[in-house]
Amino acid sequence: MRKIGLSKKTLSKKRFSFTYFEKLHLQKDFNKVFEKGLRLENKSIKILVYRRDDGLARRRLGLVTSRKVGKATVRNRMKRRLREIFRLNKHFLEPSVDLIFISRAKTALLDYDSLKKNVLDLLKNAKVYIGPE
Repeated sequence: MRKIGLSKKTLSKKRFSFTYFEKLHLQKDFNKVFEKGLRLENKSIKILVYRRDDGLARRRLGLVTSRKVGKATVRNRMKRRLREIFRLNKHFLEPSVDLIFISRAKTALLDYDSLKKNVLDLLKNAKVYIGPE
């Protein structure tokens, strides 16, 4: 008889997954972040940060990418990269925070490492990122 359990690979994959509950879905949640959130920006990206006081330790992400960024393939690539940056660094963010990443036209010109550096620098300046240097 075979023993059923979770492997280390499954556990690590689950821990770094990007679940339904980590996404902003409702328009009222987006509006709350737009109205009350802290605005951080540089030439390539704009980030809105809203610290919730609901007691839930979830960090949530919303993405906004306009057609000015490029064609659909370019916009989708930017969204995938931004989701990946969030997914790998969400454990280093303060709990109970909502983030909205707004892509700009210059976002498409950056490679993944440059984009990651820009995003993490903005989050560190806002004192939301509490991870390793």
